[in-house]
Parts: sequence; C-alpha cells; structure tokens
Amino acid sequence: MTFSMGIPVNIFIFLISNLVERSEGLIEQTFIREPKDKIVIQGEDILLPCRVHNKIGMLQWTRDGFGLGSDRELIGFPRYTMVGNDEEDDYSLQITNAQLDDDAEFQCQVGAVEGINGIRSTTAVVTVLVPPEPPIILQGVYLETNEGMSVQLTCEAHGGRPAAELAWIDERGDVVKVGTEYKINEMIDGKRANAILSWTFVPERKRHLQNFTCKSENSALKQPDLVTITVDVKYVPKLNLLVHNSRILENDNVRLTCDVDANPPEVFFKWYRNDQQILNVHSYVFVLNHVTRANNGDIISCEVSNVMGTTKVKHTLNILYGPRIIRKMDDIETDIGDRVTLSCDIDSNPKPNITWTSEHSSAILGLGQVLIIPSINTKSAGEYYCTATASGFSQITENVTVLLKGPPIVTAPKTQFGKEGENIKVQCVITSVPKPSRVIWKRNSQVVANSRDYEIVEHPLQNGIRTLLIIHEAHSKDFGVYNCSVWNEYGHASMLIQLKRQETIPNVIIVFGVIGGIGFVITAIAVVVVCLKKRIRAKGSKFKFQSKGKHSDSTSARDSDLKAEVQTTSSAPSDNDPSWDNRSESRRSQEVKDLYKFTAEYSEPVCPSALETQWSNGFIHYFDYPRRYTQTFINQLAGLTYSSHHMGEIDPRFHADYANPCLRTSYSSFPSSQGMSTTTRSPFFTFPQKHFIAIDPSLAELNSVTMATPV
Repeated sequence: MTFSMGIPVNIFIFLISNLVERSEGLIEQTFIREPKDKIVIQGEDILLPCRVHNKIGMLQWTRDGFGLGSDRELIGFPRYTMVGNDEEDDYSLQITNAQLDDDAEFQCQVGAVEGINGIRSTTAVVTVLVPPEPPIILQGVYLETNEGMSVQLTCEAHGGRPAAELAWIDERGDVVKVGTEYKINEMIDGKRANAILSWTFVPERKRHLQNFTCKSENSALKQPDLVTITVDVKYVPKLNLLVHNSRILENDNVRLTCDVDANPPEVFFKWYRNDQQILNVHSYVFVLNHVTRANNGDIISCEVSNVMGTTKVKHTLNILYGPRIIRKMDDIETDIGDRVTLSCDIDSNPKPNITWTSEHSSAILGLGQVLIIPSINTKSAGEYYCTATASGFSQITENVTVLLKGPPIVTAPKTQFGKEGENIKVQCVITSVPKPSRVIWKRNSQVVANSRDYEIVEHPLQNGIRTLLIIHEAHSKDFGVYNCSVWNEYGHASMLIQLKRQETIPNVIIVFGVIGGIGFVITAIAVVVVCLKKRIRAKGSKFKFQSKGKHSDSTSARDSDLKAEVQTTSSAPSDNDPSWDNRSESRRSQEVKDLYKFTAEYSEPVCPSALETQWSNGFIHYFDYPRRYTQTFINQLAGLTYSSHHMGEIDPRFHADYANPCLRTSYSSFPSSQGMSTTTRSPFFTFPQKHFIAIDPSLAELNSVTMATPV
C-alpha cells in the first residue's frame, strides 16, 4: 500500500516513529555541506554537494524553484542523480552532460515536521560560457596613490555566458591571488552576465611605477583579452644607515651616512644621539669625533621627512676598548677550611679573557670571571691575581688578598719619647683579621679613656688599625709604662710601652750655636772673596800692557792695597815682623817691572830673586800681575767649577808658570791633597781644600816663585 505521492507505507511509518523519537530530544536539522555556484563548459558533469545532519523531514533538490523529487533516482530527470547514502547523510546532486537548460539555480531543501523547522541550502548558480566584451579597468590606465593607503582595482567583462573569467597579472607576470574578489551580475535576459574582478591591496614602495594587467577569458575566446594600468606610489623616506668604520676604537672619528629612498625625493634630515637631537646638523652625513668607551652602546638615529611623512632609523655604536676594572675586589677574611669565591669584575669590548694566578705560583689556577677555592688553608691564603686580556689591547691585572682569621697582633716601639709640657703621642699598630672588637689603653692597671688630659685616636689600616694615645700637655706623672691591648673574636694581645722624658737642649746652647754658625758662614764668605780676587790677579800675566812707566807705580799701589786687605781680614803677623818688611817697596817695584818685560823687548827673561826663607806663614810672596783682563777671560774664570776629587791634578791653563816664564821650573808641580799643610801661625789663609792648594813652608827655598793653582 502506498500514498498518492508514491511513498511506501513502511517508510512513512519509519519516518513518523523517528520523528516522534527525535522530537522528544528537540533535535535540529542542519547542513554539514551546501552547494556552491558552478561555472562549467557545456557537456561537463556537475556535482552540487549537500550533506545534512539529523535529517528528519523530506529532502529534495529544486531548479529555479521547481522540485526535482525526493527519491535518489529523480525520475523524470534522466541526467540528474542524488548520489551518496543515508548512512553518510550525503544527498549531493550530480548532473551529467550539462546543457544550457542547466543554466539555473539549484537548491537543497529539507522539509519541516511537527515541532521541527525545515531548512534550505544556499542557491548554486550554474552558468554556460558566452564570449564577453573586452575588459575594462574602472580606475583608468594611470593611478596615483600613497604607500600604506588601501587601493582597489576593479576589472569588468560584460555579456559573458557565463561571466568572463578575470585575473590580475603583476609586473613579474604572476597571477595575483591574494585580495581579489570575483562577482557576477546577471543581465536582463537572465542568461548572460557581467563578470567583475576586484583586487584590494596596500601599495608598497616596490610597486612604484609598476604595470598591472587584467586578463579576461572563457571557453568561447580564442585568446585572452588584456588591459593595463600604471600605479604611481608616493611613500615616506626609506632609510639605510651606513657606518663607514669597519672597526671603531676609542678616540676614532665615526662617519655615518643616511642613505635615503623617497617619493617625492625632497627630504629634510635630523640626527639624534640617545634620542637627543644634534643641533645644526641637517646633512645626510654625520661625523662623531673622538669617541670614547663611554659612547659604546650609544644609539645614533637619522630622521628624514618629506610630504608623505617621517622615517627614523637607528644604529648602536660598537666601540672596541681594552680591559678596565669596574669594581675593585675587596680583601676576603675567612677561616681555614672555608670555601672562598673570588670575583673579578672587568669590562672590555670585546669580552675579556680572564685568568687567575697567585703569589705562590705563576701557574693558571682558573679561567673566567669567578675563581673558587674549595678549602682555604695557610698555604693557599695570600694574594691572588686576576689578569684580563682582550684581542688587540694590553692586559691588566687586579689583585685580591685572602686573609685567614686569627688572634690579633700588637707591634710598637717598646720605648717612646715625649717632652714634658707638650702633647705626646704614644702609638701601637694592631694587625687583626677580623677587625678588633675592642682596643684599650691602660696606665697603672687603670683604663685610659677620652678626657681633658687624654685622647684616643684610631686610624684604619689594611688589616687592622693604628691607635694613638695623645697626652695633652704632659706632666711628669704621665711618663711611665702604658699597656696597649686588643681583642677580637679569636683572641687577645697586648704590649707594654715605656714612655720616657725627652731631654731638651738649653736655650743658651742653642743661641750660641746659632751665633757661631752665622759667624762661621760670614768668615767663610770673606775668605772665598779674598781667594777669588787673588786667583783672578794671578792670571793677569797673559795680557800685554802699553805703558811700562806707569805700570810700576800702579803695581806697587795695588800691591800695597792687597797687602793691607790681607792683614785686615786675617791674623797676619804684626808690622814689626821682619818677614813682611825686609824688602823695600822700590825693590819690589823694580822686580815687578822687570818681570813684565815681553819677549819683544828682551831675549832672555829677567826674573826676580828667589823667595826668602824667612816667609814662614805657608804661602808664597805675592806679585802684582796686571789687572787688564778681557771680559771673555773673566767670564771663563767665573764659570770654573772645582772638585775635591781632582785635588792632585793641575790644569796647565791655570798654572802660575803658564804666563810667567820665571815660574817654569821643576818645582812648579804641587803636592797632592794629602801634602797640603795648615800653618798655626797664619790661619787666616786656610782655604777650603777643594778650591786651593797651599804651599808647604818647607818649599820656601825654591829658586822661583810658585803660585797656588786652582783645581
């Protein structure tokens, strides 16, 4: 038995029971897959998909709103078949050998039942190809646009059946697939359609002045139709910051160039360092003079603007420099057996290579910033060295001392001195690791504290302190024994210091000493002046004199002057001493006159008689040599230097017989410095040994006159 619609009774009963069961759970019918538009060439097969979940109502396909039937064979439409099976919920429509009659709208529908609504799929449009009109671009053949602004290019091809297939082709000939949208608008006849292809994109600077082509084709065309548009892209500057120094060292000049690509090309430059604008620099080149390690990591920025906008690019400076100590290591105090960690904080660019050694051995103990000593002992304690090297730079070394903790040690002079009535400082030096917890001074078993009479001052040392006990205006009772004691957590130490009174020199002795010193200095100056005058006159025999007659008188006068001067400034014999008066002035004058005859005036020198032995004051007779020295010669004399080291050497330039032929005898040689004598009779002529040599009185019997020669 069947219904008029041709549905078997058993199927109807099954549907009704299934409907009742599902209605109790309020289940909805939904599409898993729906049909899409299709563009086909006549004669091709078409498959319109339709999959339904929880299908309860009756399902059928429609064409242009006309139902094709609910059975899978679709009786009455021999080229149509509903493929798939119920178990897979697949009810797709397959059309074989498509014809123009198939240019229609297809829809998959599921009917409603009691309590459940019916559903319809999207409409699928099947189109048959017809040659379209040539394509056109709505924006024309030339377009100006800005970088970053969204642009849509639209290409249309009218009258196609189906609508023409459109595509955008870029500068390289590739089909643009991203950002395109294809639409079809049916014409009035309902058979032909207009094809529209839109391409939406954001132009980049690389698209500037590129050509884009729209291609239109379908199966009715022998070859595609083409249309082209040119795009002019305006964009903000594109920058590339170039650093010309391949390797930057401290004190180098760094040159940077800002390479710009912009449209339009009119641009304005600004430069920044660490985001601070560098004033009055508006060129594409910037030079940073004499960089230092402090500039390492500085950010140099170039900012360029045009009418489209502003672009900024940055570069971080990489300045190479040698190792330097960032934080000095502090000495470490530790107990025997402790684990010790040493850290060496050193900076360089490039990164430094760090090695560790110790005072005990030059062998490398470790590498890297940290050195770990697992267990410290008396042999491993001491000074450690951290050495840092960087390629191309000098190495540096930092030291740290590992100190073992223990009882303190007190050192000080056992006896110290001070003056009564003055401030006295009694000191002791304390070596303590760790630092002392308590330091006290004692006097007669009594603790000395800060007061009007006493003041305790402590000065820190590397491994301890120096403590001073200052006694203000010390009295006699303050002299005696003091105890310097110290404690730390490891023990105690002390030391007894004897403070003694320092005797002072009486003021009378000081006054006489000062007066005696001043007198000695004045006497020494006077003696030096006399000696210098005598030495300068002794050299006068080198020079010629124009007048012989007047020379004798002047010589005698000068002789008398010098004689009087010597007697005044020395302890010479009295006027009654025959050794000073046994020669008359006339005789001495004649002798001198004959002495100063020159070789042009006589063939043989006329020499004075030998020295008389009664001159026993230790010095030779004085002869008045001419005083007409040239300025050059005087300057030479003034520049002479003397040394006691050459006491035994005689410079022939200053020898007495160098200018006086009468002195050229075998006795002209002087004794060594050890041979000099100081007479007790005439102490006023005792010169310093490093300047003059005196004649021993035993040489008074020489046949010629011998002068003291400077050495």
